[in-house]
Amino acid sequence: MSELGDRLRQARERQGLSLAQASVDTRILQASLAALEEGAYQRLPGDVVVRGFIRNYAQYLGLPPDEMIELYRRERGGTDPIRIVPATNPPRTRAYVLPSFLGVFFVTMALVGLAYVTLNAVGRIGDRAGGVVAESTVVAPPPSPLPTVTPAIMPTTAPVAQPAPPLPATPDTPVAGGNVEPPAQASPEITPTPSAPIVLEIVIPNSRGTENSWVRVQTDGSTAFEGIMRSGEKLVFEAQRRVFVRAGNPPDVQVTVNGLQQGPLGQAAGQPVNWFWPPN
Repeated sequence: MSELGDRLRQARERQGLSLAQASVDTRILQASLAALEEGAYQRLPGDVVVRGFIRNYAQYLGLPPDEMIELYRRERGGTDPIRIVPATNPPRTRAYVLPSFLGVFFVTMALVGLAYVTLNAVGRIGDRAGGVVAESTVVAPPPSPLPTVTPAIMPTTAPVAQPAPPLPATPDTPVAGGNVEPPAQASPEITPTPSAPIVLEIVIPNSRGTENSWVRVQTDGSTAFEGIMRSGEKLVFEAQRRVFVRAGNPPDVQVTVNGLQQGPLGQAAGQPVNWFWPPN
């Protein structure tokens, strides 16, 4: 008989429980519970499953689970106790490789040596270039002093004044003695240039039946005025090349160019008219 099985059966019978009731409460097959109480472990599944049945059944009956599992281990031949290892994977840690002091030292020394060799080579090249330039430089001797020449002093004689030839006699020039005055030359007449070749006057006469008019004036391509001219109003504009006038009520708009009256811009009232000067 199995000691484990006897203790399990005695604990169940003391509590007045049947195998069927214990099977329902523990959710273990009744045949498996009977095999545990009889010690017939060969009718049970693997060792891990049997240990789980023993733990659950011992806790159900109020027996110490670890002690019951130890009895089972001795009866099965002293198998090693199963250790439960958590299945969690340890967090991955990134490995950092720290450079050794000797490696850093040797790399630094190598860089310093390379820099020294490079600078030395550059200095030698500069020295060679300087030597070539020095050898090719030719120092010219100082110029010899020129002989001093004393200029000969030549006697100076005053030139003899020659009499001026007589002026030819003209009808307007007196032959008798006295100063001869040259004929007066007429100075050229200067014509003032007008500052504005085109002077435009726009008038809306103040007469009976005259109405207002919308007027736009452009001088040399730029708009000089645009708006409503009222009865009796007068505007003056200056331009260098061209003027353009557009009137909304032509019969009431009269223009004068450089003092010359051009009359009204049109005859039909209310029909806009375009007017140019110089005319096309």
